[in-house]
Amino acid sequence: MDKIVVGIDGSETARRALEWAAAEARLRGARLVVVHAWQQPAAALMSPYAPLLADPGSLAETARQTLTDTLKAADLSGLASEPEQLVVQGAAASALIDAAENSLLLVVGSRGRGGVAGLLLGSVSRQVAHESTVPVVIIPPAATAPDAQTRERDG
Repeated sequence: MDKIVVGIDGSETARRALEWAAAEARLRGARLVVVHAWQQPAAALMSPYAPLLADPGSLAETARQTLTDTLKAADLSGLASEPEQLVVQGAAASALIDAAENSLLLVVGSRGRGGVAGLLLGSVSRQVAHESTVPVVIIPPAATAPDAQTRERDG
């Protein structure tokens, strides 16, 4: 069975990427593979569940919890099979590229955790887009409401 791989990091954009990937998997009758990668110490900055001073075991558990929570928050109904869940210790882009080998698509959000964690890790979506051997879909962040000046100008 063909597969579609999606990377998640606990962010809202990653949840949107997961839902997009699930919809595409339903359309194609493909298997969905959900990947969450973590690194020490950057994983402590990325996950909302990580304690400030974490050992690798608690970071791995935090990564599993991030994946579980993201899956619970998304609409995954109607898939041909339960999503495969991968928690990988290592660089996110490399983990996603490896998991996506021989897949139909690799789906990521354009912005994840951002902030200091984003500076430490660089842009995963950019690296994946440049290095992947399969087609990549990058889901943009949700549109924000226009500010007051734009509303006044437009009318």
